[in-house]
Amino acid sequence: MSGSPKYSLAELDRIRQEQLAEQRRQRAEQARLRREQEQARRARSERGKLGARHSALSGQVAAQRQAARATGESARYTQVTTALTAVADAIAAACDDASVEAAWTALTAAEQTVTALYAAVSAGLARQERSAALTALQAGLAAHTDRAALDPWGAEEADAALEEARRRIGSATGFPAARDRAAAAVERHLRRTRERREELERARRQAGQLHQELNALLGEAERAGAELDGLDDAGPLLRQLSAAAGRGDLPLISRLNARARDRLAALTAAFDAWLDELACARLVLDAVRRALPAAGLRLEPDSVQLVGTSSMLTARRASGDRIVMAVVPDGSGAVQLVYEAEGHDFVTRLSASGEERDCDLTAEVLERFQEALEPEGLRAGALTWDGKPERPPAREARQLPSDRSRERR
Repeated sequence: MSGSPKYSLAELDRIRQEQLAEQRRQRAEQARLRREQEQARRARSERGKLGARHSALSGQVAAQRQAARATGESARYTQVTTALTAVADAIAAACDDASVEAAWTALTAAEQTVTALYAAVSAGLARQERSAALTALQAGLAAHTDRAALDPWGAEEADAALEEARRRIGSATGFPAARDRAAAAVERHLRRTRERREELERARRQAGQLHQELNALLGEAERAGAELDGLDDAGPLLRQLSAAAGRGDLPLISRLNARARDRLAALTAAFDAWLDELACARLVLDAVRRALPAAGLRLEPDSVQLVGTSSMLTARRASGDRIVMAVVPDGSGAVQLVYEAEGHDFVTRLSASGEERDCDLTAEVLERFQEALEPEGLRAGALTWDGKPERPPAREARQLPSDRSRERR
């Protein structure tokens, strides 16, 4: 090689810009379809969980049927079963994130009516049979195996109140008040349990969705060879999120969900921009390859190299000298065309402003080549190089992709 690299700024014409816009639209449509498919998969999974919880709750309610009838609570029992039927319909219709959340909300509300049924049956039994009244309250607690983990203080309070009522079961004056206190403690405890369970499960559902979307994006970026800021930190973040969801650490899950949501948005935007650059660079590379013959240049076989969103090829002049051409996106929708040429066709002149270097023969070839880019939909700016009066707008464009460390986008 002799002399210094030559370069110019190139932009696609309207037709090629429209092609890029269409590619961008197609990518967005494909992403939308993937999101819909993943949402449908999540809905199927959540319907299974909802159905299992609903079946267990229905079984608990069915077990209270005789007691409800015996204590005059048949109307309340009917209201509860009607609510459960409506919940079953909501579960069957759940097909997206919004309807799944609505079904979970309806199921949580139904669980509260079941707790009220237990309390009402217990009150009725207390008027008839004290031991059965406490058994009904205990059954309500037993239906929530995670209550101590979700509301430990409330669990201790409810258990202690029930124990106090058992101790007073033989007291004509003390038992009714003790049972009422136990029933109130059980109801408060189970209400907090339901609220915290739903909050935790909602956070876990969000974590699962973010994990899936972020993991899918990481896979796409890796397959495409994209280097993006924040990409290396995403994997550890996902592992932390999975661990927190497994432990049920709600405050940590919420914090990590917020971080994962921000990281997903930033990486999605960065990857979309990277894909835009790649599509633009490929259109430019195709135009470059087609324009070579019109400038008396021929492509050297197997010389095309792709490095991220940049590319490089080697062409030969009629003399056999090589010209290495690189297409380097500049990050603003245009690309730099960078040339390095063989041959001793430089002439150095001294002027009042200092030393200037003319590159008559190579410049002539490259200017002819850049004119040949016009019919291919590419407008190339003025050719320039070090030593020419006008300096280049971007120092980094003087280096070929193989000669510099690429900055991450």
